[in-house]
Amino acid sequence: MKGTVSQTSLKVGYTADPDRIEQYDIVFVPSGFFASDAYGKKESLPTSPLPKIEGIPFLFGSDLIEKKGSTIVIHADLPASAFCFLSRYEELCHPELRDEHGRFNARWSLLTKNGFLAKPLVDAYTAFIRKLLQETGRQMPTNQGKLSKLWLTHDVDVPFYCQGFRSFAREALKGSGLKKALRLALQKAEADPYYTFRYFFDTDSRAISLCTFPVEGIYFFKAGGNSIHDKPVYSLESKRMRHLLYAVQNEGFQIGLHGSYSSGKTGKISKEKKLLEKAIKENIYSFRQHFLRACEPSCFTQLENSGITDDFTMGYADMAGFRLGTCRPVRWINPSSGHLTSLLLHPLAIMDTTLFQTSYMGLSFDKAKDYCLQLVEQARLHDGELCLLWHNSNISVQACPGNQRPWIRDLYTFIIDHLCDIDPRN
Repeated sequence: MKGTVSQTSLKVGYTADPDRIEQYDIVFVPSGFFASDAYGKKESLPTSPLPKIEGIPFLFGSDLIEKKGSTIVIHADLPASAFCFLSRYEELCHPELRDEHGRFNARWSLLTKNGFLAKPLVDAYTAFIRKLLQETGRQMPTNQGKLSKLWLTHDVDVPFYCQGFRSFAREALKGSGLKKALRLALQKAEADPYYTFRYFFDTDSRAISLCTFPVEGIYFFKAGGNSIHDKPVYSLESKRMRHLLYAVQNEGFQIGLHGSYSSGKTGKISKEKKLLEKAIKENIYSFRQHFLRACEPSCFTQLENSGITDDFTMGYADMAGFRLGTCRPVRWINPSSGHLTSLLLHPLAIMDTTLFQTSYMGLSFDKAKDYCLQLVEQARLHDGELCLLWHNSNISVQACPGNQRPWIRDLYTFIIDHLCDIDPRN
């Protein structure tokens, strides 16, 4: 295009040196965040409400934008702001803010307090910078308004409603009686109330065949744990579990490790990974922590050391949205050291339990639909990934006494139908 400059010659600076500024096409003026003596402490973080640049919140610097010669100079320290969100720096600074499961919740985050949890803020920075450069006549790549990938993930916390002596005794003594307990214990795996995997196999395969963007399904299985929150602890060598693992593999879906409740804090990730690999006779590369619990640097270091390449833990349990400030996969940055690692973090946007549980969002079906569509559209707007998490036990009628939340299955079907329809194959 005549009068434009190709994007390959773009020079970006991060400096306050007036003698160097005009060497660049665009310059971000450092706020001093990285050199501060308060780094890693809560006093290094700004308080809400945050300053904004063209309606977009940022953490450090000022909203001044000026031109020096042909150089655009931005005084909002967007690199430092993006670093804080992508590395979860605020969680490092607030170790005292943890719930009963040791998790940093969405309600404490700067994203939630400033109304941007449902919008990927770091991706908004990219769009803002692109717009500024386009206004100078520079050719810039534009988003296609299409998901780069859809991840359909399922945590197999409770594979079967009735398995083993404990669940048999529960059903016989406190459930429907001895006769039904015997029937449940002796029936085939596919007849178990929690065996909703056939629905997921069919629904996810439909998305794979109909969506024009890449779609991949992952089932995360536990391989250990002795906490009350790990119950039921199932054996990967049992007949039913061997049958289920084979079914997942036979359908062409990936198997990942669902790290036990305390594995990230007790150093057992590598051991559990080896147990699962032995059971499926395949290498494991994907991981999600049980209860979305361990997102601390020590856990991620364990993942790297054990050979895990992709983590799917990075979502808030109490609110759906973009915990990292982006809908794109990013390499983990250790906020303590600033080290950029090879571990890839996939933002978890929507978990079923988050939507319906009264202690979390507690949404109705209609409100859940609207909120999920908002997140889908944000991911599409920025050509990002969308990661969903649905549990097999949550869509079982047996899991819903009195039929209290049957719409969890309907919501999943609705989202998949929507994704298949927005950009269908010809």
